[in-house]
Order: sequence, then C-alpha cells, then structure tokens
Amino acid sequence: GNLNVTLQVWDVGGQTIGGKMLDKYIYGAQGILLVYDITNGQSFENLEDWYNVVKKVNEESETQPLVALVGNKIDLEHMRTVKVDKHQRFCQENSFSSHFVSAKTGDSVFLCFQRVAADILGIKLNKAELEQSQRVVKADIVNYSQEPVTRTVNPPRSSMCAVQ
Repeated sequence: GNLNVTLQVWDVGGQTIGGKMLDKYIYGAQGILLVYDITNGQSFENLEDWYNVVKKVNEESETQPLVALVGNKIDLEHMRTVKVDKHQRFCQENSFSSHFVSAKTGDSVFLCFQRVAADILGIKLNKAELEQSQRVVKADIVNYSQEPVTRTVNPPRSSMCAVQ
C-alpha cells in the first residue's frame, strides 16, 4: 500500500559550523543530507567537519540519524572536480547512502528525498517506484533576441469627410 510521509527539511547550509543554533537543528534529526557542489572541491573537503559536528551533537543520543551524501550540480558534469570514486569512498567509510542531483534541473531531487525517507522508515522501494521518481519534465528554453522590435508603419490613409 501507499504510505504518506511528511518531511520537515531545514537548510542550514548558510550557517557556520560554529553557529549557535546549529546543534538545535541537528539534534534529534532522523536524517541528515550532507550536500556538496561537485564542481567545488572545497565544499567536499568541508564535509568532514560537518559530519564531525553531526557526530558530536548526537554522541549521547540513543539513535543516530541516517546520513546521506549528496553531490549537487550534476548538470555541470563537464566542470566536475570531485571524482565519483572519492564520493563513493567517503560513503563507504562512513556508511552513508549516496546520491547525485541537480537542484537547477530537478534531476533526481525527488528520488533522493524518496530514498532517504524510505531508508529512515526501513521501506524497500521497488523498481517501478525508483524509475517513476527519476523522471524529470524537461523543456527547451528559448532565448528571444533582445533587439528592439521594428514595426512597419502603415502609410497614412487618405480620408474624406463630407458635410451636407
């Protein structure tokens, strides 16, 4: 059967690691997505620090959150600086689930959240559910010329008025 799930998502990426409120967001979370930019090696290197904060905040907790590693900007694959094997190795070393998405195009974003939610709930997704989640509606973006539109001016018409 179907199971409806509500996710409460907090984006703390703009916060500094030493931020006063960060532990309030992390403590008690059932799932944590560590997201980095595949075109920015430093964003990947920073993940170690972020994960250390997660571990520190939850060290006395009875349950540990499921942690997922998410490589973002796969629409910029040609600019990738973080190799896939480096991503996979970090996942294996820390028992993370592995995801690649494009927030810009929406590619695999829903699938990522669906898989993380299913993992938290201990639900095995079937092939049809996984394939359905991968579909992305795509449309061509048409860039129209920014040149001013010139209009042809109709020649003045002659008109005649007669008063009787």
